[in-house]
Amino acid sequence: MAPRAIKSKVKSGCQTCKTRKVKCDEGKPVCFRCYSTGRVCEGYGVWGGGGNDYGRRPIGSSRKSLTCFYTPTLVETVSNEETRYLEWFTYRSVLKLPGVFSFQFWDRLVFQAASSEPAVLHAILALSSAHRKEGLCFDTSPDVAPDKQEHFTLEHYTKAIAHLQPHFTSRSNRSIRVALITCLMFVTMEYLRGHLKTGYDHLQNGLKLLNEFQARSSAIDKYSLFREPCCDSADAWIIQAFIRLDVQAKFQCQGSQFLNITQEDCSSNIPATPLIFQSANQARQHLDRILSQIFYLNYECRHQVQPLDNLDHRSLPSRQRRLQAKLDSWYDAFKASRASLVTSKITHSTIAYIILRIYYMIAEIMIDTCLRPEDQMRYDAHTKSFKTILDQLNYIRSLSLSPQLATVIHFSDTSSSITDLGAIPALYYIALKCRVHAIRHDTLVFLRSITHKEGIWSSHLAARMIEEVINIEEGDFHAHSNNTVKAVLPESRRLHDIEVQLPDGYEGTAMLQCKRRFDDSNWEVITRELAYDMKTGSWVSKPGRT
Repeated sequence: MAPRAIKSKVKSGCQTCKTRKVKCDEGKPVCFRCYSTGRVCEGYGVWGGGGNDYGRRPIGSSRKSLTCFYTPTLVETVSNEETRYLEWFTYRSVLKLPGVFSFQFWDRLVFQAASSEPAVLHAILALSSAHRKEGLCFDTSPDVAPDKQEHFTLEHYTKAIAHLQPHFTSRSNRSIRVALITCLMFVTMEYLRGHLKTGYDHLQNGLKLLNEFQARSSAIDKYSLFREPCCDSADAWIIQAFIRLDVQAKFQCQGSQFLNITQEDCSSNIPATPLIFQSANQARQHLDRILSQIFYLNYECRHQVQPLDNLDHRSLPSRQRRLQAKLDSWYDAFKASRASLVTSKITHSTIAYIILRIYYMIAEIMIDTCLRPEDQMRYDAHTKSFKTILDQLNYIRSLSLSPQLATVIHFSDTSSSITDLGAIPALYYIALKCRVHAIRHDTLVFLRSITHKEGIWSSHLAARMIEEVINIEEGDFHAHSNNTVKAVLPESRRLHDIEVQLPDGYEGTAMLQCKRRFDDSNWEVITRELAYDMKTGSWVSKPGRT
């Protein structure tokens, strides 16, 4: 009997040919083998195909289990140690890092991309290792040699960068998508490691690449990636992930002021707010778009005094009114959606709903105060809102510790750090802008009591920056005031243009820079520097200059 031929495993091709275990010609958008036999070509997974443009079609018709991560070919080649870190990523990082606004980028896209792209796979391994280590007690001194886990992180970080090189050379749309997904893993990993500046630099590089991707899509396909923030496509999920990180950074006066998404939104009414949101995530997407526009308007208002800007000053009030109308429409849809967003049972959605309302209230304050950035007294009109926001944050803290949520929000073997918006930016904003003594000091106590990170935000560093701001603004001003009624802090004591230069690791220096206007309208520039004290585990002041 003649020996039976051994067929090689089908490792590439469309999903239909893989299922049939036949060789695929890998034609786009559909392969010829499927087309010629009348079969439906299911496309190439995360890389599109199947008869539709990659960027405009959903990936698959139903949400797949996380276990699909273990079936693709690349994952079959990993070692036992790497498998342990993939499991950590699947059952810890993906569930924890997105916070209460989990979405398809984390639930689905990173797994599919890692199944066929070594750069993404190694970036995931590096991120998983950094996440696992971040939750452990370890010596952060730069004099201590990297341990085994740190070596693992750096090894796969290096491999991911090496596998990205061909994609940088290719510059095809597929290569840009691989680079963007990998970049998002790098940003998250560096934030977890405390390398805030390096993570921020990765974010800026990703935003530049995203703008290039958008320009190419507009030129070739006459299609704007940014006009469909809620469509179910891989491009939309990548954009959503970048917008979240960008908005988060802008609350610290970081972030890209000229991201193309912001410019497009400012010049159009697209995307329109739906009458009702289908999920908290959809509501979040629309609110992020509005927040991006508010930050952009704030930036232009702060810089309109510069003669080279060539801004049409008359357009600023009209843009403020349009933004207020957009925010009002968002809130109407938000209130109409309450029944579908919040159930009687306390879940992640309960907290997501409260967080959305908190950042809506902050957006209202930002819109009202943006046209007159030199008038810090205007924030006093929002004292009631500041108090309500702080009460809501305290309520979230109590909910997160409740028996219903404690076991699903706080993992016993990892930290409380997330990559998304949470309490820290809101607490920071209240303490900066609310000059009511009792409220801002209660806010500072809250901020000191938490120990986690939220993306670019470190609670310890944020608390120290707020302490410096309060010391500069208040000094001994309230020393002789009545204990129950404090005098109103005058404009001449209030700070403007507060900016933070981030440290790159615990051995770096963090810098606070701000301005204050004297009664004679002259300005002083104030600078404070902070260094990390390894012995006390806290940020301490360095001799500053004013």
